[in-house]
Amino acid sequence: MIFKALALLAAVGTAIAQRPNGTSICDYYTTALLKENNATNQYTLLTLVVNTVVIGNYTKPNVGIAVPGILAKGKYNGTDVNLLPYFNGGFNSTNRGGEKGESVNFLDDGGAVPLTLNKPANGTSSNQ
Repeated sequence: MIFKALALLAAVGTAIAQRPNGTSICDYYTTALLKENNATNQYTLLTLVVNTVVIGNYTKPNVGIAVPGILAKGKYNGTDVNLLPYFNGGFNSTNRGGEKGESVNFLDDGGAVPLTLNKPANGTSSNQ
């Protein structure tokens, strides 16, 4: 665990060292990944980061590092973990519903499919 933390810290340190002083992280990575730094590309960069966190690698090409996304089943310290029911309405897990919570399907308008197209959902009236 400590080794993983040190490796992450080293990676962050390397990324910071490459970025010129006075250049924001958003400006740096927008230019590095999408070539032109403008508001549209910064929005695209944010979409790419958030969607990759949620559904995992979905862009081509990727750099060969598997990113499963938080919706994929996994293990943490040898314990099975499945966060999907918190997002698809499987649990009464929202702050709605008072003491009991409430079930809300946040993937009610296409799930991962619109995310792979860099869209938030298929429509405009969903929880997604």
